[in-house]
Amino acid sequence: MSSTRQANQYYVTPAGESAGQQFNRVFERHRVERSLSRKLREAPVFYGIYTVQLVVGAAVALLPGNAVNLVINAQVLNGFITPVLLTYILILANRRSVLGNAANGPIFRAVATLCVIVVGLLSAVVLVQTVAGWL
Repeated sequence: MSSTRQANQYYVTPAGESAGQQFNRVFERHRVERSLSRKLREAPVFYGIYTVQLVVGAAVALLPGNAVNLVINAQVLNGFITPVLLTYILILANRRSVLGNAANGPIFRAVATLCVIVVGLLSAVVLVQTVAGWL
């Protein structure tokens, strides 16, 4: 583990980092044994959390209702949140005080703004279709 991560207890995880990597980082930070190759007595905390995750996942999978609708609704929610995040990223990418010379120029700013607007409109269409049941 790098010294920067050791010094900063509240490390913000990168966007592309998987849940498994975050899970391992927590165990690494607290020096807890973590591995399925360890015995239960060697890694009781790991096995406890692992078991809870399996039980919760199984409970969600066994809930009455259509799992496909659950996945579709989760993706609609993701699509609804995406334009908000893209707007925030675009605002930061346009600021010279944040990026200096790497900030967006006027042409790229216009194209990126148009893309965010299109993504927002398409997300709204999908949301309306899902709520209205036009799938």
